[in-house]
Amino acid sequence: MGTLAGLLKMILSLLLASAGVDAPAPVAVSETRREATILLDRQVVLFTQDGREANLAHVSTGRPGHRTPEGVFSVQYRRRAPISSRYLVRMPYWICIVPSGEIGFHQAPGAGDLRRLGEPVSHGCIRLGATTARWAYRWLTDGSRVEIRR
Repeated sequence: MGTLAGLLKMILSLLLASAGVDAPAPVAVSETRREATILLDRQVVLFTQDGREANLAHVSTGRPGHRTPEGVFSVQYRRRAPISSRYLVRMPYWICIVPSGEIGFHQAPGAGDLRRLGEPVSHGCIRLGATTARWAYRWLTDGSRVEIRR
């Protein structure tokens, strides 16, 4: 339980006690941990829930000169179909993973790009197939951990 949640629980208990009301029994809250791991050398993404595989798919990451950054990131926000301000291309099912908004997951932009999943051909983002992009957009939550590694 987070610090804020614990503080709120304590305040609620004090208020209820001062009103002569017994505090409610604590309710167990189950937080599901959803994560995505992109393996650059294999051009795949592994989605896990509480350490168990939830989905596995081919991706296209950054080509030479436009490398996808390695590291640990988190889902910042999602947008249904924004247009890239830099490349002027629609990015369906955009899932931003860096605060600057420059890197994230999105559906590959065209049929030719969909055929190239499994190859590093993007400008740095993680391109997904249409079905995987829709699924990931709904499945990942804000704050979900995203690891990108070789």
